[in-house]
Amino acid sequence: MAKSENNNKFVNLKRTLQALQSKRINSTYKDLKENPEYAKIGAFFFEKLYSPEDFSFRDASIKKLQKILKGKIYKGIISAVSKVIELHELSDKLDNLMVQHMIKMKIGPEMDMDQYQRVYRSLNNYKQRIYQIKLSTDVTRTFHRLSKKWIVVLSLKTVHTAAHLLGISKIIDFVYEAYEGFRAIKNIDYFVKTVEERELAWHEKIWSSKSSAEK
Repeated sequence: MAKSENNNKFVNLKRTLQALQSKRINSTYKDLKENPEYAKIGAFFFEKLYSPEDFSFRDASIKKLQKILKGKIYKGIISAVSKVIELHELSDKLDNLMVQHMIKMKIGPEMDMDQYQRVYRSLNNYKQRIYQIKLSTDVTRTFHRLSKKWIVVLSLKTVHTAAHLLGISKIIDFVYEAYEGFRAIKNIDYFVKTVEERELAWHEKIWSSKSSAEK
């Protein structure tokens, strides 16, 4: 019973953490999300790449994907998916670490932003957070480049039926959604630079605003 209660506590705290992160992201990028030019890409970036959703397609390894689709799909797609999986695994790992520190610091579901920042700093992983930000923008640029290649949509259409039969449809659907979101945008630089600059600024703000109790 105690183990079950601990698991429930962990899950509930993780939901609290991710809800707070989602609220912050929606506030930070309200202007981008409301810009018609970025409507589709915004939905993909903020609701897929940065969402707390657990991507079940992570269970399908890249090796399995390569084996099933070898010669049937553009290899750049598999490379892009591998980066997405890396990003989600890293983000999930960092969220779990933050929850562990929340428990250690006796911070509960009522966590506010000041407490969030204290927990964020307590991980003492400055460079890893920078890497997380850079990886997310790298993924965005990668999908934008893919959206400009005619072979990508041809590959997706070719393997669509097979993907559903083989149980990897979520991966293909995810890539197609990204393709749809990015293909209408000619230049991705403003979007990517805005996200990168704001995330780095947010990271630096947290790191430089230690309370007197922490110093």
